[in-house]
Amino acid sequence: MDFALAVTISRVVSDVALAFAAFFAGFCGAVIYVRFISRSNAAPEPRREEGCGEMSANDAARANMAAQQLRDLARNVASDVGAHNSFVESITDQLVGIEQGDAEGGAVVMDVVAKMLDANKRLQNRLEDAEQKIKNQAEEIRNQQFEARTDALTRLANRRAFDSFLVESTELYVNHHQPFALVMLDVDNFKQFNDVHGHPAGDEVLRTVGRTLSRVVGAGDLACRYGGEEFAVILANTTIQQGQLAAERIRKAVAAMNVQFGGNALRVTASVGVAGCMDGEEPAVLVRRADEAVYGAKKNGRNCSFWNDGAITHLIVPEKPAADAAKIAESPTKCFPNRALFADELGRRIAESQRFGVPLTLVHFRVRDYAQLEHTYGNAVGTLLIDSLASFVQSTLRDMDLLARLEGGELIVMLPGSSASAAKIVGQRVRTSISLCPVPLGDHQIRLELDMGVASVQTGEDAAAAMESARAQLDATAAAEAQERQQNSELAAV
Repeated sequence: MDFALAVTISRVVSDVALAFAAFFAGFCGAVIYVRFISRSNAAPEPRREEGCGEMSANDAARANMAAQQLRDLARNVASDVGAHNSFVESITDQLVGIEQGDAEGGAVVMDVVAKMLDANKRLQNRLEDAEQKIKNQAEEIRNQQFEARTDALTRLANRRAFDSFLVESTELYVNHHQPFALVMLDVDNFKQFNDVHGHPAGDEVLRTVGRTLSRVVGAGDLACRYGGEEFAVILANTTIQQGQLAAERIRKAVAAMNVQFGGNALRVTASVGVAGCMDGEEPAVLVRRADEAVYGAKKNGRNCSFWNDGAITHLIVPEKPAADAAKIAESPTKCFPNRALFADELGRRIAESQRFGVPLTLVHFRVRDYAQLEHTYGNAVGTLLIDSLASFVQSTLRDMDLLARLEGGELIVMLPGSSASAAKIVGQRVRTSISLCPVPLGDHQIRLELDMGVASVQTGEDAAAAMESARAQLDATAAAEAQERQQNSELAAV
């Protein structure tokens, strides 16, 4: 019996010791975490946005409250363990009494063991309950910290997280020569989304930008909402050359977004600026340089990217469009159908379309300000430029499509088997490529812009009526876009 009793007591003491050790490890980890959070909140951070000071005070108060709750929990557990120790000592006295003959009988021994097992179970339950409370408290603190550094609308990092990461990146550059770049972007004409479609539409635009940045930004980088409609991305271990490529990639991703709200498709673009870290430069100066690059993009007409070299800003010219520009300039001229030949072929295609029920759509292009271009550079240059442009557009079309060169810097394209929506995509792709292609003329370059109209051939229309419908769509679209540019210019001047 003595052997069995010793084994039982050893197991009881071992279980209690292990349980208390597990609790103690969890408690120490939680205390260390809380103290770390408190120090983080107490550390000074540069350039906080309005309200950050109050947020920091609230976070510190929550951390201190969590620490106080852990201290109270520790005192309660210590009290439980002390009571358990006192009970074990009384049990030990009883066992000593049995060994000295003060009490007799196995029943007393079994009663003592039962009491010890029951006490052990109660203490284990209290320790397990305390350990669970510690885990819950630590999880709550982690969630609070995440929310305190996350923008509620876009779910990106907020200004506080940006400031902290910017300081860390600067220290890495100073101490270990690890470069980084800062990209800032501002949603173009954001006020119009709120004014025309309401603030919920503006919120949806910001949320979509947030999701887009989360998708295109690397795991080691930080994308954040800097404030209002302005966003920032810190690109870790990135040179300014790599930063320029990243800035264009971000701009194109924003321009390609599909934002649907209230049955309307909202077209969103952004003006982007990028600056790379420089020796002896404070974080605030880097932010200012990147912001100046954003301003340069806005002055250049928006939906483009600029970079700052420390003194001035420069337009970032995408590599692919630059290659396309050379292709335009070097495209061999060829004879394209004129209006009469195009109308004849269109009449034949209309008959086939109506016979077999296949859609047929026209896309009408016009070089914006073509008359001014001819006046400045001469008719010969204008003609050569339009012929080269037509050759480039032709290279993007299918064999079944037909392109004709009309008067006054106009082109028209016939797309058999294409709906109006599909034709708009083709036309917009051509417009975007052309707008991003600076065309070399002598010792300088010009940038062409195309107006576009799209019209599907309707039942009963002949070739002349179909071409007139496309021309009417071109005029209407050009007028609407000109009005929009004027409004944007007036807003920018405010």
